[in-house]
Amino acid sequence: MAFPIIDIKHIDDKDCQFAIAKEITDASRTWGFLLLKNHPIPTKDIGEMFKLSRDFFNDVPEDQKTRWPINGQYVGYSGPLSDRKKDDKASMWFSGKPGCLACKEGQEALPPYWRDKVDRIEAFKHICHDLVIKLLVCLALALDLPDRNYFAKAHAEDGGNGNQFRILCYPARSREPSESTTRMSAHSDSGSVTLLFQTCAGLEIEAPDGKGWVSAPHLENNILVNLGDALAFWSGGQLKATKHRVTFDGVPHDVERMSMAYFGAAVPDTRLEPLKICGTGEAMEQYKANGLIIPTGITVGEYSKMIMAGIYGSSVEQQPPVANTPT
Repeated sequence: MAFPIIDIKHIDDKDCQFAIAKEITDASRTWGFLLLKNHPIPTKDIGEMFKLSRDFFNDVPEDQKTRWPINGQYVGYSGPLSDRKKDDKASMWFSGKPGCLACKEGQEALPPYWRDKVDRIEAFKHICHDLVIKLLVCLALALDLPDRNYFAKAHAEDGGNGNQFRILCYPARSREPSESTTRMSAHSDSGSVTLLFQTCAGLEIEAPDGKGWVSAPHLENNILVNLGDALAFWSGGQLKATKHRVTFDGVPHDVERMSMAYFGAAVPDTRLEPLKICGTGEAMEQYKANGLIIPTGITVGEYSKMIMAGIYGSSVEQQPPVANTPT
């Protein structure tokens, strides 16, 4: 079974939209992953964000990054081997509503390197959000929902705490760290739609039949997309959230890999009430993911807190919030 690569050049063309929507949804049912080509995010913008990321991870001393750890609003830095599973990757998080990174509290949560670059980060987050909305509309169309905005309308860019943008570096080392077992532990994402930009291959995904792992392809100027557990549950299991990982076999200890992930999620007060399955009239009562049981009626915000506490510990939730009012 070939990995799905979908051309979305004409995603806004009414005459082509349904055919594209069906391709996207078929891939989302089977793989939970797909590659997008001819997407609307400019190559130069992606390249600029990777340059900023590379300069931050490689040129800023570690002690000038760890002073600004990830906080309760998911803004800040997380160094290699610092999460509960000791994954060998570093992350910088930029969450929140448009404008919040420029406010006083937002600026204070960022390492100084990023403080005069927030306009570029916000602009990139915005175009990523626009693409997520287009994909959510396609999914609703192909699932034959009465409202094409059924999923999309719950994903307001300025709703709740906004969406999450994360840049990652899998560092090159002279030897494999003894305290780590992997680059990124196997997991499925918790939200709705993730856009992944990467400088090289290395991500492995669970095979569609659940037997083993396959390498996700890396094609220049393509975006790797996957669905999260919230959307899979919300769809009544019609859509798939697939486990993925990065190992030392895929990205050896002496190879650097950069990636950027935009996590599109519904606003925190969205209640996950699964769709009834056509033909049966029945809906899922619960959903299992990442060692957690997700009950019907849980909010997206409640589920997100469960996931983040599992990764970083409860201390992340106890950090003071970042205000969303620009100064």
